[in-house]
Amino acid sequence: MLSLFPPLIDASPTGSRRNAPRMFEKILVPSDLSDASNSVIPYAVTVAQAFSSKLYLLHVMDPASLNKPECLLDFPKLTKMLALDTNAPDLPPLKKSITVAKMYLYKKDTTAAILQSALDKKIDLICLAAKNAGSKLAWWSVGNISESIIADVPCHVLCLRGQAIKDKDWKRPRFKQILLLAELDANGNEPLAKVLPWAEKFNSLLHIFPLMDGRSKREPDVTALREVAGLDSKRVNVLLFADPAKRMKNLLGFVEKTPIDLIVMAPSTRAKFSNRLLNDILVKLLRVSDSPVLLLR
Repeated sequence: MLSLFPPLIDASPTGSRRNAPRMFEKILVPSDLSDASNSVIPYAVTVAQAFSSKLYLLHVMDPASLNKPECLLDFPKLTKMLALDTNAPDLPPLKKSITVAKMYLYKKDTTAAILQSALDKKIDLICLAAKNAGSKLAWWSVGNISESIIADVPCHVLCLRGQAIKDKDWKRPRFKQILLLAELDANGNEPLAKVLPWAEKFNSLLHIFPLMDGRSKREPDVTALREVAGLDSKRVNVLLFADPAKRMKNLLGFVEKTPIDLIVMAPSTRAKFSNRLLNDILVKLLRVSDSPVLLLR
């Protein structure tokens, strides 16, 4: 059997996972308090309820705003969101309440304030909405602040294309179908191990998109990938294409035709399989899909 990744399941009688990744104990949501920026909150709340996380809501303000109190805003109330679909049969048990802390910082440098807050609070996951002044993301970037956070924080980042959705119209994400972009070497082991608790928590169907470099003629061993995942064939779908060299076309075509709820990759995957001037995977995925992208550290 072709061994694509080191095994995730140990040989002990209990069959426990080795090096189980730390769950999302602390989640940070930076927001400028616009509807588009707040649109990531339902995702953060759902993850926090599922994993019993503490949620930090962060708003960074220019010090000059102190002179304009009439312009000061606040985060939406989370009462309705916390109670939404909590007894739905297609969701895991969700805590009825979570610990929420609001943070307001007066800083000129928004990016530095977010990064420092993530370090000070030992954040495990940052949830942010990528947005800019235009209606679409730039073709090379998800925005200066978002790009800096993705590049510099040591924790996971969930990135969503911000949309101007009022909090009264928020919906509960389901995470029923997850797409993992995995490299066919040892580098693919770590993101696979980290996404499995998420897939198990939400009883998700996990699609694995093997990121071949376009030069290899080797077909991935589907059985090996499924056994590595530790899930049966009903829970794992390894994607194979007639022309694997057309990886970007294959990926975007699959995402556009399939109701994916979460896309997962490592930052190294983005760097290795993107041309930031022409074909950036993260930007393209956020532009063609409403699904958030989880960048795993």
